[in-house]
Amino acid sequence: MKKQRTPSEIIAETEARLERLRLRQAATEAKNDPAVAALIAERDRLTKQINGTKKLLGTGPQSGEARIDKHQIWIDQISRQMVDAKSDLDNFEVDLHIINERITAAIQGVVSPKNMSAEG
Repeated sequence: MKKQRTPSEIIAETEARLERLRLRQAATEAKNDPAVAALIAERDRLTKQINGTKKLLGTGPQSGEARIDKHQIWIDQISRQMVDAKSDLDNFEVDLHIINERITAAIQGVVSPKNMSAEG
């Protein structure tokens, strides 16, 4: 059951509401004052910095910890790729050496019969 408010309670609530409205109006009018406007701009700048700092220190997806974790995954992946690349490079260099030997042998095989026929 809802309790009936007394006239004095209604008057007190109305006066409190009126005071809040007066303060809101005064704040709106004060924003036009250059000194107050500068203070409000500074407050807004600080609020933005605080929010950015809290985001970095927080636990959300844009927090510093989350970003470090995400980058650590990339770093680990790149590290694995570098290990694989080192192994691949060693194999490629061995294959290149073998191919160069085959090319040299093939060239000698082509050149030697021609030299023999030219000498003979």
